[in-house]
Amino acid sequence: MGANAATKCKKVVDNLQTILAIELFTASQALSFGKAKSSPFIESIVGLFRKEVSIVQEDRVLHFDIHKASEFISTLEIDAKELF
Repeated sequence: MGANAATKCKKVVDNLQTILAIELFTASQALSFGKAKSSPFIESIVGLFRKEVSIVQEDRVLHFDIHKASEFISTLEIDAKELF
């Protein structure tokens, strides 16, 4: 039973990462439409994200962008000392 639970947990974590990748992708897209500025921290994260995933300006298959966003989340390191 433990192995089954671990397998199910892994699927849940993988799905959660995909959901977060889609949320990051759509939120960064929405921020690009407005002229208002966000916090310096958010602006830096979005700037790093935009180096990996470009803004959608015309229709295209988003699977590859979501995959890149998921990889971005996996490799992102945040220095907590710089936050406070």
